[in-house]
Amino acid sequence: MARLSSRFPGVLADALRVGLPVSCAGCGRWDTPLCADCAALLAAPPHRVEHVDAAGGVTVWALSAYTGPMRPLVLGWKNGAREDLEPVMAAAGERAGDWLAAHLLPEAVTAAAASGCLLVVPAPSGLGRRLRGRLVAADFADAVARGLAAGWPDAVPAEASGPSGPGPVTVASADVLRRRARAGGAHQAGRSAAQRRTNRAVPPRLVAPVRGMAVVLVDDVVTTGATLGACARALTGAGAVLGGALVVAAAPPPARSQPVVVPGGGVNLTPTEMV
Repeated sequence: MARLSSRFPGVLADALRVGLPVSCAGCGRWDTPLCADCAALLAAPPHRVEHVDAAGGVTVWALSAYTGPMRPLVLGWKNGAREDLEPVMAAAGERAGDWLAAHLLPEAVTAAAASGCLLVVPAPSGLGRRLRGRLVAADFADAVARGLAAGWPDAVPAEASGPSGPGPVTVASADVLRRRARAGGAHQAGRSAAQRRTNRAVPPRLVAPVRGMAVVLVDDVVTTGATLGACARALTGAGAVLGGALVVAAAPPPARSQPVVVPGGGVNLTPTEMV
């Protein structure tokens, strides 16, 4: 059965649906892959996430909160148990990208207009996910890039446009970050907030130049913001201009009794030289 499922995943899934009723990926309601109530959780405009201290000053937006039905929905999408969610998540990413075009930080809009390039960069996946082809953050980044491209012309302020309107800008999804060997364990699940921050304190490495380009970071779930902060330091340290970060879901704010210490320091939102 394992060999059959790996060689013919679509055929096996269709066969199983004949004998097993489909259920909502969020709430478990029968006879629908995603009910209207759970789908609505992905349909609202992104909201600003205020409690991600370890992001080091990165502006973070989320489509929904990582709680209730969103938790099993996102987990099913991430681990491949619910491949039928891929079109749903793609559509959500495109809507969010279109919205984000009008909410990028002004310096990123100016940099994109000047350089002619706006990159949507997913947080790096571990080696295991790469080998399995489960690059959900990269797939989501593809969808966000399509939405940004659609919404871009209306997002450019007059001062960043030429005499005949906004100049041409290439909006591309670029999987250019890789985790370093000493960057901690692959998974954040099960770790405390302090352990999550430490586990992602080391910035990933870049595999392509980004100097002068505008960049938007994308990830599936944000908890403390440590992963986004490390990615942002790597990108801005290489000369990119960060326009913000977008995630599918944000974990509820943790209860704390002490101030948060950000590993690696804050994020310099203006380009700097590599060290």
